[in-house]
Amino acid sequence: MKSLSPAQKNQILNLLDAGQIAHFIASTTGVHVSTISRLCSKECSELQTSLGGCPSKLSPANVRHAMHLISTCKAENAVQITKAFTNIINQHLSPNTVCQHLKKTGMKAVVKRKHPFLSAKHSKAILDFAHAHKD
Repeated sequence: MKSLSPAQKNQILNLLDAGQIAHFIASTTGVHVSTISRLCSKECSELQTSLGGCPSKLSPANVRHAMHLISTCKAENAVQITKAFTNIINQHLSPNTVCQHLKKTGMKAVVKRKHPFLSAKHSKAILDFAHAHKD
C-alpha cells in the first residue's frame, strides 16, 4: 500500500471540508474510497455525516401546521390532516407518516372523555346548589 503525498492529503482534506462526498473525491484524485474515508475519520472527525435514510416528506413547517390543525380542532385525526396536505405538497402521503411526525413532537392519540352538555339553565342550577350548600 502506497502512502499519500502531503499534496494529495491536503487536496482530499480541502475537498472534504468543501462538503464533497468520498466517491466524487475518489474519481477526481484517483485515490480509493476506503483510503479517503479512513483519512476522514482520522483528520476530520468534526465533519457532519449524513444520518442516511430517505428525506422526509413533511417539512418542519408542515409538521407545525399539522399540530395547529389538531390543536384548533380543524382536523381530528391523521387521516384528515393527510387529505389537507395532499393538496399542499402534491405527492402521496400516508396517514402513518403524519402520525409518526406528530408522535415525534410529543402528541399522543387519545380518546376524548365524554362530558354532559350543560346549558345555561343547568349551569345556573348547579351554581345555585353550590351556593345553597356551601356551608
